[in-house]
Amino acid sequence: MKNQPVYSAVSLALAAALSGGSVNAVAQDSASSTTARLMEEIVVNARGIEEGLQDAPIAVSAFTGETLDYRGVDSLDQIERFVPSMTLHNNPSFGGASNSAAIYLRGVGQKEFLPTTEPGVGLYVDGVYVARSVGAILDIVDIERLEVLRGPQGTLFGRNTIGGAISIATRKPQPGGDFEGNVAIAAGTDSLVHLRGTVHAPISDTLAIRATVASMTQDGYVDRPDNTDLGNDDTWTSRVSLAFQPSDDFSALITADMTVDRENGPAMELIGIDFTDLSQLQGVVLAPPPPMAFIHNVTTAAMGPGQPCAATDPAGNGVTSNPASPNCYDSRYIGADGTNEGTAPAYSETDVFGVSATLDFNLSDSLALKSITAYRELESEFARDGDHSPHRIAQFEDTLDQEQFTQELQLIGTHDRLDWILGLYYFSEEGDNVNTLDFTVSNFRSGGAFDNTAWAAFAQATFDMTDRLHLTLGGRYTDEDKAFTPDQIIYNNYYAGISNVVPPGNPLAALDAPFLQAGSRILPLLEKEISISEFTPMANLAFDLSDSVMLYATYSEGFKSGGFTQRVFPPIVPPFTAPPGTPDIDLIPTYEPEFVEVLEAGFKLDLLDGRLRVNGAVFQTDYEELQVQVFNSVAPVTQNIGEASIDGFEVELFASPAEGWFVEGSLSLINAEYDNIDTANTLIQKSNDFERVPETTASLGLSKELEISDNGTLLLRADWSYRSETYNDAYNTPLLETDSYSLIDASVRWTNTGGDWTVILAGTNLSDEQYLVTGVYGTAFQSLEGIYNRGRQWRVEVRKQF
Repeated sequence: MKNQPVYSAVSLALAAALSGGSVNAVAQDSASSTTARLMEEIVVNARGIEEGLQDAPIAVSAFTGETLDYRGVDSLDQIERFVPSMTLHNNPSFGGASNSAAIYLRGVGQKEFLPTTEPGVGLYVDGVYVARSVGAILDIVDIERLEVLRGPQGTLFGRNTIGGAISIATRKPQPGGDFEGNVAIAAGTDSLVHLRGTVHAPISDTLAIRATVASMTQDGYVDRPDNTDLGNDDTWTSRVSLAFQPSDDFSALITADMTVDRENGPAMELIGIDFTDLSQLQGVVLAPPPPMAFIHNVTTAAMGPGQPCAATDPAGNGVTSNPASPNCYDSRYIGADGTNEGTAPAYSETDVFGVSATLDFNLSDSLALKSITAYRELESEFARDGDHSPHRIAQFEDTLDQEQFTQELQLIGTHDRLDWILGLYYFSEEGDNVNTLDFTVSNFRSGGAFDNTAWAAFAQATFDMTDRLHLTLGGRYTDEDKAFTPDQIIYNNYYAGISNVVPPGNPLAALDAPFLQAGSRILPLLEKEISISEFTPMANLAFDLSDSVMLYATYSEGFKSGGFTQRVFPPIVPPFTAPPGTPDIDLIPTYEPEFVEVLEAGFKLDLLDGRLRVNGAVFQTDYEELQVQVFNSVAPVTQNIGEASIDGFEVELFASPAEGWFVEGSLSLINAEYDNIDTANTLIQKSNDFERVPETTASLGLSKELEISDNGTLLLRADWSYRSETYNDAYNTPLLETDSYSLIDASVRWTNTGGDWTVILAGTNLSDEQYLVTGVYGTAFQSLEGIYNRGRQWRVEVRKQF
């Protein structure tokens, strides 16, 4: 494994070329301007008020758009490299959408994309909640600030922030400001081409507009027989903001954004076949198989006389595949790295649109009112070949249409030693998600229509008990109603009549059951409703030990909504697959909300005249009614599986040890264990590791700014990140384990003396590490699938400011 810092030679060579051989290693005042900006304290809005990062007694990581740019971040999923206690993957999993966020903080999150399941980490853009994970891997374009709040945010953010929240603030127009803008073009590995442009235009002293447009394209890195390249990028995004400020007492901001993805689907590869439980010809099972696993090769064998798919191997070691049969589904379809033998349609197309209006009123010197009104809609279609072969074993197509409306009112006040915020929140969404599955036995439609509403009232207040001791109390009451109407029907039964062909007692005869025939309903066509009301409190005590040292302790609670089991097969039909007499409405399965209670103690240090900042926390989480994705049918479903405990420690460091130098780093240690688990119904063992929760993550970044005579400045940067081994499913399937790995990135950035031209040479994954990003074990289909990362990447970018 290669770990040498290959970026060093590149950095020095470019530095010498740009400087004409003269590099002043002693940074002057002009050359340290970037470092000074990097060390400036970031103003955050994590508690509903603007305050310095070091003054906020909570666990929050904050980054300006500039600092993210220096790290080379252009997509939301890249921040997991340096945010402690975070996992953030683009996770197509079972569906096939190439843009679907699986976000975990401190071991709490969710990877499922279905609209009947909620995320565990809330995503907000300019104060607007983004409800669905599809389309949530946002492009980091023209943003002002990104905050990651760890731990439940049940008071100010509310439902579905049980693990934490990500809050993105975009750059705003400034009435009375200057006309300015920038353009950028980048080219790189795998035909990468990024184009971006931004214009800021003041219309008058009270009105201004800001517009940004960007295009990102790159070839895929997994090839199919039909020359489709999976894992490609083809995205167009834009945002327009209009700011109006007629007086100091009122301002309005209207923003519209749109993103269009037209891609070939995720870079999934077949990495394993489970072929251990099949017999010869007639489908007699040798050992208990995964649910419905017998239906693939065995049915092929039974219906293809003379070409059995299962045969005894020459050594007498049991059942193996018959390589002479073209009908077999076996390891012959596990291709070389970067190949996928699938032939069914593969595509991922997503359109996202949103508009919001934020109104700010200064009612007096001590009282302000904020209103955030927003509408968002999502339209997505995606498909993939889940068996990665020419056979019809697992082929998926999905459509997802969703629209949401949110309204939030905040009344913010201050009086003497008391700062407070009161709020009301309303959320409404509706849409439909149709999942079509074509597999060996049947072709059927899953999914249905969903309609969710929630309202909440919240309050939070901070009282300065003394000049150094501060008490914050908060609470939120949430009332939520969710409805789901399953529209699920069998289109075809490919084995209708087989009971008349196979011998009596053959298990294949079950495929001819009356409830499996074409036209049968999988679930009743009824609307089912669930409701929940919860109060989530928070208490925080902060003590300023000195002007540069803060200690704090927090107790908080959070919850994530329950939902509906959308993927069902075989049909739930009394008396065959449900008790006789079960009411139709009770045939639609649901699962309960999950809850956390968290105790946290932290510190914030601001030392050496602002040249060293260290922030850290320890936490203990009690986790109840865990929602986990399990396989108990032909597709994964969400179930409540039990209780768990999560303990951890995290720390971040920012330092400027000398003029022109900037160092930043992070470390997190997490211990997550199941305390009580329903093993009988889930097959998950109490000793299993949590999925997607590494015990250790670490990062270190180093920047050095150099003045090169009169030719401008160079900024040299290197980043290292590490993640310990994790599993990508709750079963801890060995082939879906991601080994520990380290990544090395580096960049060289030249900016001319006037500051209007910038040239960047950047490399990512310079040691060319390969690791499994995500994976899924489709037990019913006997296939193990995964997505590996891209290899070493290079990029050259040119920017012009005006």
